[in-house]
Amino acid sequence: RRRGGRARAVARAAVERRVLSMPQDELQGTLPSAEDEHGSSAAIERCYLHLLGPAETALLTKFRAEVPAIVAAGGRSSIWGVELTCEDDRSDIVLLKFLRAADLDIALANERLVSTLRFRVEQGLDELRSQALEDYFQGHDFVQGADAEGRPVMISRYGQMDNDKVFGNTDSFLRYRMRIMEDAVAQLQFTRGAPEDLCQVHDYSGVPLLFKTSEVKNCVTAMTKVFGDHYPETKGKTIFVNFPSAFSKLFQAFSVFLPARTSKKFLIFGQSDQALLFKHLQPEAVPEALGGMLRQADAAAGAPCTMVEVRVRDTQEAVLAEVAGPASLAWDLRVCASEISYELVFVPAAGGSEVLVQASAPKIPLKAEDGVLSGVFEAPQPGALKCRFKNDKAWVSSRLCLCRARVL
Repeated sequence: RRRGGRARAVARAAVERRVLSMPQDELQGTLPSAEDEHGSSAAIERCYLHLLGPAETALLTKFRAEVPAIVAAGGRSSIWGVELTCEDDRSDIVLLKFLRAADLDIALANERLVSTLRFRVEQGLDELRSQALEDYFQGHDFVQGADAEGRPVMISRYGQMDNDKVFGNTDSFLRYRMRIMEDAVAQLQFTRGAPEDLCQVHDYSGVPLLFKTSEVKNCVTAMTKVFGDHYPETKGKTIFVNFPSAFSKLFQAFSVFLPARTSKKFLIFGQSDQALLFKHLQPEAVPEALGGMLRQADAAAGAPCTMVEVRVRDTQEAVLAEVAGPASLAWDLRVCASEISYELVFVPAAGGSEVLVQASAPKIPLKAEDGVLSGVFEAPQPGALKCRFKNDKAWVSSRLCLCRARVL
């Protein structure tokens, strides 16, 4: 009982620190503004290229006039592949990012942009993406796909990391994380009205509740500062998955005191919350290890997933694909959490006996840790490939299943 109380206290303190470290304008729900020379107020929520009003346009024009001096002081004229001296949408979007990050203070935005340009020169960030990572930095991150709002997705998995190597040297760790961030920012379009920030997913499966060493803390602190200083306005939505339940429940309790625009940026899901996760990320964009369908060399990739919720002691049938004649069908199926029984069948369009393609063995259900099952079925005639999911072992919880197929 004492150990449980101490863990809850530690978790509560961690959440409190997170809340207290948030910018005060986020905590108070206020939005900064600035006045132009005519007294019109520019609002930060309108400082996006497709939302500019007269006051925001005047602010951008004033900041743009300082670009030649900024470029001269910063030692370079481009950032993230965007040429700042070109008066086009791409450079306007970058300038507006720095204005918003500086709460519309042109002097601060100027200083920050100069600092970032110098930092990029010093760190050689334009060449970083072409440099190989050490083996122990590889295999933990995925940068591909988009969330429900079109943001590029960056997924990082912490449970399989060798902490001694990954966090052993702060400078090496920083270059590793900047490399991943550069890969993610490269997915931004920098076009009018397109998403300007990222969806970041942090997977904590396999991470103990109290895993922070001084080395980890130093690396995370340094990373937070670099990203805050030199990658402004890139944090769109952060999703924590497989999060320890103690942290999850406490954060949910604290989130009721945060403004909606702040709390909606942070989402915390447990090990069986795939249904909630899939509201933000399509199953096709979620790695297999997190309950999704994303994996390498999948013959069925490209086909949309069907999500099937199977209630307790119920059976649900899903159609994976229909064919008008003989065809080769690549198929995938899985249960996202816990276990399920299933049978995959081909039903001829003309009637007659269905063909059993594959099924779970009696008393040996398909488990979430089995990942994605896949195969190829040679359909001999017109018909439909169907899967029947049977939640015949559960007494309390529904099961979420995924399936798909495509013609090869």
